[in-house]
Amino acid sequence: MQSSLIFCFLITALVAVSISRPTATEERIRIMARTIITRIKKIKDEHFQMSPEIDFGTDIDTPIDGLTSVFVHLSYLQLRLRVPPALHLQQVQVDLETLLRTLEGLAISQGCPLPNPETPVHKDEAAFPVTSNYLYLLELQRYLEKLCLNMDKLKWCKDTDVAGTFIF
Repeated sequence: MQSSLIFCFLITALVAVSISRPTATEERIRIMARTIITRIKKIKDEHFQMSPEIDFGTDIDTPIDGLTSVFVHLSYLQLRLRVPPALHLQQVQVDLETLLRTLEGLAISQGCPLPNPETPVHKDEAAFPVTSNYLYLLELQRYLEKLCLNMDKLKWCKDTDVAGTFIF
């Protein structure tokens, strides 16, 4: 009787831990994203004295179509922020790398495909490093803010795969 009670308790504990894991991972991702957003705001204030009157064009609205698309787009932005290297961006790059590793682990655990998102950096982007870095920081900030509002999208590889890859 006592051994079956202990066994039931252990099974209940394992189920509770497995159910809370995605929530804990999502909360960790949200915290990392907010940390990066805070760092970007500080960098913009300290290193980019841009006039508010400058129009940088229309906002690019990259959709969050699931875990795979988030990983691919953040990898793209990470690559763009590396060229050319800038000392004031190092901590954002490290934080973004940590976030990407966490997303990669989540994607692997859910069986999501992770394509190689690396593409060559264009000469135009390297020719105007301050402007390029500023624009990619803005895009990263907007994307992470949107990700914080759409954390439920991390439960699927892609929106089109909802029926087959929903994690309970």
